[in-house]
Amino acid sequence: MPKVSVGLPVYNGENYLAEAIDSILSQTLVDFELVISDNTSTDRTQAICRRYAALDKRIRYLRNDTNLGAAPNYNRVFEQCSGCYFKWLAHDDRLLPRFLELTAAALDADPEAVLCNTRTEYIGADGEHLGFYQSVLTAARGGRPSERLAAMILPSHTCIDFFGLIRREAMLGSLLHQAFSGADKAFLAQMALRGRLLQLPEPLVQIREHPNRYTRQTKSARAKLAWHDSSREGRADLPTWTLYRTYRQLVATEDLSASDRAECRRVLRRFWYGSWNGARLLADLLAIPFPRAIDLAFRVKFRLFGAPGNFLD
Repeated sequence: MPKVSVGLPVYNGENYLAEAIDSILSQTLVDFELVISDNTSTDRTQAICRRYAALDKRIRYLRNDTNLGAAPNYNRVFEQCSGCYFKWLAHDDRLLPRFLELTAAALDADPEAVLCNTRTEYIGADGEHLGFYQSVLTAARGGRPSERLAAMILPSHTCIDFFGLIRREAMLGSLLHQAFSGADKAFLAQMALRGRLLQLPEPLVQIREHPNRYTRQTKSARAKLAWHDSSREGRADLPTWTLYRTYRQLVATEDLSASDRAECRRVLRRFWYGSWNGARLLADLLAIPFPRAIDLAFRVKFRLFGAPGNFLD
């Protein structure tokens, strides 16, 4: 059993896939496995993966018979991994060499922690620096589940910490990647209920902003749902309500004391008053007759109030 497993789900990732794999092979922590699950790509993804798998026995390449959608493919790479710690890696992102070493060491040193990420650098299509991002993890390292839950579900933030290094034991029996827009938020909320979340100050993750990212290509609610699960293509969705309902289910079913459960329910009552969630639900409803309503709502929000979270430069 390797120390760390990295799961890389991919579909038509020839543009940046080699860079992502190279960033794993350059890690100072060498006790890892890399499992790649290809969602029936039609470009050079298969050839790239087979070439790397032939060069390094730590790499295992799987190819689905059909395109399952992103969520089942994300879950498949986890199910195929066996390491003590696990990390998802997007095909267009990169890790700096000490990411696995330092995040694994932080989890080793804190048995109550279930997830560790580092500060993030956003880069452009050609690798140019765009800015550093400080996520909300620094507010989720406390001892009370309700405090950690509030840090993850009340502020507006990107969900880049979904790609942190996670204790496998904490992921067993979890939501993993559900098939709805916002499923990464639900997973992070569940991890917050299960243990402490850590963030290291060094920027050891590079997330690439480019025109072909999922968030730039999928404009309508139906397209987002189909991206998550190909079997649900063409269906309508209310992702904000689904997310809230999932939060309620987690608070009801996770292993919490009676007092912690009561505090978490108080946090949930604040959900609709923060982070634009009431407006998001309205946009979801409008998106049923007007599919581009969600994309237009986000454009207006970002133009008026900027991107969520804390960009440091």
